[in-house]
Amino acid sequence: MVELEPAEVLKPAEAGARLVALRLLDEAHEACARIADPEDTEALHDLRVALRRLRSTLAAYRTFLDPRATRDALARAGRLAAQTGAARDAEVGLAWLLAQHDALRPAHRATLAALLDAFEAQVRTARASASEQLAKRFAELEDELRDPLETYRARVAPSSEIRAACFARAASDALRFASAELERALARVTDPDDIAAEHQARIVAKRLRYLLEPVLRQTADGPALLAELKRLQTLIGDRHDRDVLASSLLTALERAALANAQAQAHAVRTRDPRSERRLRARTSENVLLGLLRRARGEADALFAKLEAGWLGGKSADFFARVESLADALRALDAANLEIERKYLLRGLPECVQRAESIEIEQGYLPGGVMRDRLRRAIGPRGTRLTRTLKVGTGIVRAELEEELPEAEFARLWPQTTGARLRKRRYLVPDGPLVWEIDEFLDRDLVLAEIELPTADFEVVVPEWLAPWLVREATDESAYSNLRLACEPSSSS
Repeated sequence: MVELEPAEVLKPAEAGARLVALRLLDEAHEACARIADPEDTEALHDLRVALRRLRSTLAAYRTFLDPRATRDALARAGRLAAQTGAARDAEVGLAWLLAQHDALRPAHRATLAALLDAFEAQVRTARASASEQLAKRFAELEDELRDPLETYRARVAPSSEIRAACFARAASDALRFASAELERALARVTDPDDIAAEHQARIVAKRLRYLLEPVLRQTADGPALLAELKRLQTLIGDRHDRDVLASSLLTALERAALANAQAQAHAVRTRDPRSERRLRARTSENVLLGLLRRARGEADALFAKLEAGWLGGKSADFFARVESLADALRALDAANLEIERKYLLRGLPECVQRAESIEIEQGYLPGGVMRDRLRRAIGPRGTRLTRTLKVGTGIVRAELEEELPEAEFARLWPQTTGARLRKRRYLVPDGPLVWEIDEFLDRDLVLAEIELPTADFEVVVPEWLAPWLVREATDESAYSNLRLACEPSSSS
């Protein structure tokens, strides 16, 4: 696990992201070197975890990394991690079965012994299969990624320009996005039989955990939040393991039932009443059925724990604490706060209709404490697809934005149904500032916004705008874009 020092957190975002990725690459390299040792049973697990941490880092900070190398490395690391999955599932199943030995009657342990032999064979086969190509494929990944991580171009800016964002701010943004995603994922976990929804929540919880680890010691609450994330990950992971095990036990039960039926038929044909009576006891099937029920029962108990601690809004305090941690990180570098005022207009000023305009369609992803905004903006310079999270209210707010690939935008956009709006934005320069006049296309509303250099900057309304001004609406929640998006529009 990588933990940055305070001075390292304050490095430029490009340097900090590369530093974390390089150290994770080193951890993966060390784990991969141990794979060849048959006595090192933890090497495969350590490599898998290092690769997942690396993937989470590359994905979260790809804006600050080499695009091509990052894209290819993400794909390679994903394939490598997937290679280790079968071995891990077999190992977990084997450990669970070994723990059941003492609870079985001696007469039933022969069935368990046969099952253990089968799982041990699976473990050996899966480990051999995973280890055979891992070293070579990891070397290819490392060769492709290490040099782009170690070197990058940094622009030298005049002292009068705003300094580049530090890694603390980038980490704050990444944590907010991952936290909002986890909150949405947990909200979708409503049915104990919907294993896919739980599995997705577990993946997102891991991602949030891996993004928290490098900045763990920067706030007092970091270690406690990490411990809670580990418990959540373990809880859902154990549920997943029981589901995988139950599938294996069910397959074994079906095979045992078929073998028993065939043996009974043979006993009848050969007129062997003693074998027939013994086979009717169905010992193997009963043992397997008992193990299957036990695994299912444990899974149900784990879901009850998940429901009691995390579902149905019970995790609101956890997400509020993540937000506070992100605030603390951002306070280390507050160079990119959004400072703006908003005004209600009685209509669209005629003079702005000749100004440059952008067609905007935006929607909000489901969420609780924080809600992400998706935006498609089409203007003279082309189309931009972005995902944004705004934190705070009033004049000064933090704005966290990342550009999205088209495929990712298309995947997320359907989730914004019921929380969308459309508007045309006119950009009108006013000295060093720019007025943004928003003409809403789905309702009768026109708003004006202006971004300011400081919170105490005095706004002078220009002559062309004054006749159209109704009042300032900066603090009026009725005119927040989220509120408007969630209300029925005139075109609905």
